[in-house]
Amino acid sequence: MSVDKVLFIRHGQTDFNRERRLQGALPVPLNDCGRQQAQSLAQALKAAPPDAIVASPRSRALETARIIATALGQTAHEDERLAEIAFGDFEGYTFAEVEALYPEAYRKWETGYRPYRVPGGESRLDVQRRMEAAWRDIVGAADLDTVAIVGHSSAMMILLASMFAHLPAKAMKNCSVTTLLRFQDVWQIGAFAETPWGDE
Repeated sequence: MSVDKVLFIRHGQTDFNRERRLQGALPVPLNDCGRQQAQSLAQALKAAPPDAIVASPRSRALETARIIATALGQTAHEDERLAEIAFGDFEGYTFAEVEALYPEAYRKWETGYRPYRVPGGESRLDVQRRMEAAWRDIVGAADLDTVAIVGHSSAMMILLASMFAHLPAKAMKNCSVTTLLRFQDVWQIGAFAETPWGDE
């Protein structure tokens, strides 16, 4: 047996999400809506539960993972490499505020240049490398079939963009699930950013 299915789960909603603030490495907890989202997703996963749950150690992701794990009678395991990109000086601000406060750094970030490192934070390339390392270890587990990875939209999108030439033009909403399936020696996207409550 080998890992043939991976569920990428974005954490539940936080107040920073509602305010469109950059969270990065900040310890932002779920809000009541986020906890309800995690509970709803946990109930949906009972029909076909993963064999293991691995989560970013950031509080919002770990809380989401623990809610799901508790409902499924499992334990959520932490992996630091799955953490959200560290936005350094940008953290706690909206992008509009970042543009006003750090115009030069914001302009460099907006280019999408992968090696550019946010002041006090990480580059997209930094995140890609640690996410790829975590991915290799997770899918290399010989005793698992399906693994759920609970993390963050930016970090997960950086990894997915490194794996696939084309990604759906769809937002990765809170508690959405992106399903990757192994087809022989390649991976394919089976579903992208789906939630049990639809696209409301």
